[in-house]
Amino acid sequence: MISSETFHVVTTELVVGAFSVAGLSFTLCLLFHLGVLKQPSWSSVFDHVAHFTLAFGLAATPFAILSGLSSAPGEGLNSPILVNKMLLSMTGFGFALGCLVARWRLGNKVWSSKKSVVLHSLSGLAAVGSMLLTASAGGTFTRGESLLDIFHLPYEEVLLFPVQVSVTGLLLGVAMLVLSWKRMNASSSVH
Repeated sequence: MISSETFHVVTTELVVGAFSVAGLSFTLCLLFHLGVLKQPSWSSVFDHVAHFTLAFGLAATPFAILSGLSSAPGEGLNSPILVNKMLLSMTGFGFALGCLVARWRLGNKVWSSKKSVVLHSLSGLAAVGSMLLTASAGGTFTRGESLLDIFHLPYEEVLLFPVQVSVTGLLLGVAMLVLSWKRMNASSSVH
């Protein structure tokens, strides 16, 4: 049986690798659909790679989170860096899930207009950015350094909201989810 620390390293590398490939693929998709790169036959390849690796990274994320919590010294989230890692990974998880649901529900229509291309690509890249920041915070927590140290990111500070602000944000998020789901259902029934 392997230790939770070793399992965490393996799952974290899977998540970071998958999200890195997804980030590169979303960037290339954006450039293809905006006409910067001129290989239209490759755009479908990078579309599939972007979404497959995003889904793979998303599937590996819960294992990385749970193994990270079980391998952390102390009683769970006792460090501001660990709290920030949890917030960043959950944010990345949400962006990735939203991106995949949009692609699943809308199909190739996500690439049909300039606005949807930019929005869809940016949501995929936001998921990637959140996960890479999570990995950077993990490097800071375990080794005291990360590749993003040149930016002097405040991993030791946790932004805590009052309960009213958190509840308001939660209600807004649920309302946006319900409205977008209704809108997607309405647009898919028009066919």
